[in-house]
Amino acid sequence: MTAAPQDHLVEAAFERVEDVRAVVEAALESGVAASQIEVRSPAPLEEAELPLPKPKSRVLLFALAGAVLGGLTAFGLAAGTALAYPLPTGGMSIVAGPPVGVVTYEGTALGLIIMTVLRVLWEGGLLPGRAIRSGRGRASELDHHVAEGRLLLRIHGLSENEAGQLRELHRPRAFRLR
Repeated sequence: MTAAPQDHLVEAAFERVEDVRAVVEAALESGVAASQIEVRSPAPLEEAELPLPKPKSRVLLFALAGAVLGGLTAFGLAAGTALAYPLPTGGMSIVAGPPVGVVTYEGTALGLIIMTVLRVLWEGGLLPGRAIRSGRGRASELDHHVAEGRLLLRIHGLSENEAGQLRELHRPRAFRLR
């Protein structure tokens, strides 16, 4: 990699997965990071079809953290209500155990759901500005090829020299280049 600005984009539409695989392998061998490569497909691709690592998901971790946080918050609200309103009840709590359990359960479920949805949106690049900052997910003039059944390969964050080399590498295989 050179010290030149890393802002060039190479994208091309391909008819076959084999052509995309060949270009991705060549790009990885030339020093392009796997995080710079984006493949858009009209249908899900099998894990072994492209030599790209499967992205690690942290949805489960965030879901569990949201459940714990939501449960503790709900329990704290129920317990805090009993302490904040000291009514004369003859030494008994104004909030009994079963209602506290129900509130805690609902808070646990709510925390789990909210954190799961937020993490899925984050990992999918669907939160406002996230995809644009990372260079992924931007709209492309070649997006219509995906709707027509072709595969779209995008390699972003390249120097001018690297972009020129990759354009020449996949020019014979590409359906259309930008």
